[in-house]
Amino acid sequence: MLSTYIKENKNSLFSSIVFLLFGIILFTNPGGILAFLSYIAGGILIAIGVSNILSYNKTLKHLNIEDKPKLISGIIIVILGISVILFSSFIETTIRLICGGWIIYTGITRLIEAINNKTNQNTYIASLVIAVLMISCGFFVALTTNLVFSLIGLFIMIYAILDISEYIIQRKKTN
Repeated sequence: MLSTYIKENKNSLFSSIVFLLFGIILFTNPGGILAFLSYIAGGILIAIGVSNILSYNKTLKHLNIEDKPKLISGIIIVILGISVILFSSFIETTIRLICGGWIIYTGITRLIEAINNKTNQNTYIASLVIAVLMISCGFFVALTTNLVFSLIGLFIMIYAILDISEYIIQRKKTN
């Protein structure tokens, strides 16, 4: 029982170290990870598109049946895959600007509501502060590149450090 527990903890320690390394890479080089993921996603889409085109050719050759939807979808998927590879930074920028813009819009809406409802001084100040913070966060999200991947990397590092700490604490208890 105890040997199984120690073995499971060693596996957990190993996975935590791998997560820590991945988190460090993600935190320090989010652009590289984004490019890597874009290449993988684009490659998968290209492979699916080429598969559809080859399937169209095979059906046409062996059965003499034209399956034009398969050919058209194959071509579109290949173009989409190439676009994902070539425009990965544009996709990240677009998502970042949309999310940041939405947060700014929400903050401005809350600011207008706070200014229009000055009846209760305590809630007015709190609403005003929250609205300004939301607008600031929106600008931060919109203007900071690769923020989401950096935060994910940070959270993965925190998880890994906590898990490694738990392993060390449990190891000291068993000795």
